[in-house]
Amino acid sequence: MTAQATQKQKAAKELPHSKTVSSLSNPLANPLESGGFTRSRQQQVRQAAGRHGRKKLGLFLVEGVRCCGEALRWRGDHLKFLLFSSGFTDRPEQAALAALARAAGHEPVVVADAEFAKHAATENPQGVLALFRAWPEPDARPVLRDPFALVLDRIAEPGNMGTILRTAWGAGLHEVWLTAGGADPFGAKAIRAGMGAQFALALREFPDLAAIRQLLAQLGGGRLWCATPAAGVDCFSDAYEVRGGALVIGNEAEGVRDPRPEERVTIPMPGPAESLNAAQAATILLFDAVRRGVLGNNLLKCCS
Repeated sequence: MTAQATQKQKAAKELPHSKTVSSLSNPLANPLESGGFTRSRQQQVRQAAGRHGRKKLGLFLVEGVRCCGEALRWRGDHLKFLLFSSGFTDRPEQAALAALARAAGHEPVVVADAEFAKHAATENPQGVLALFRAWPEPDARPVLRDPFALVLDRIAEPGNMGTILRTAWGAGLHEVWLTAGGADPFGAKAIRAGMGAQFALALREFPDLAAIRQLLAQLGGGRLWCATPAAGVDCFSDAYEVRGGALVIGNEAEGVRDPRPEERVTIPMPGPAESLNAAQAATILLFDAVRRGVLGNNLLKCCS
């Protein structure tokens, strides 16, 4: 064996199996040092990928440039760490995300692309993910912060959950009420569909619609309106008045649980389709409230 070959073998033994960068300012730091992508952090990422782990640990994952940016802007004080792939550090978005993390008191952690891909939930990851501590529901007693409450009754599909939350945010709502038994709004697919809405909105969970009816009665609020595919009040008619009440979007397969006859509201459909997708129905009903001036004109009042 030549001296050159022996030298190459020796150098290869000294190379780490996967180069991990613990911070942008210290590119070759030991990955097991405090602040790096430690084994403990790797385990937390794996556990937070599932609903049981998220609930047990009180942690959840956010992935992608837009979602991580919104999470850092709205909930940066709950950040545990921000992880970049080495390839992402060349992208222009890196500096803004790193600044947000540092403002929250955290130095971004960088790992090799191959290592990052092991922990990403998407097939073509953008190179950034973050782990956050879950925050509790608002402490204050529920009130109608908005002209009406939007209630999601056991929405099962994470994509629908996220899309409806984003629509609610876009329509100007500040809070959304959920009933138990629906999709996790902080699951990976729901976060991607929501594109940051989960972090801006206040979310409250109730055991069922009965609890919400009781709360509305205590608040002196209006009617509970349940979106149904047929046999309800036309949502474009004057008979549908949602101010001071609540609009309920029900489970995709079963609809709203036990709506009372006087609570039904329907989107008229001249075509033969049986029903609309839950997220589509929510979009129509929410932005009709914008058209009517129920939402939009009241935003400054609601925020004050």
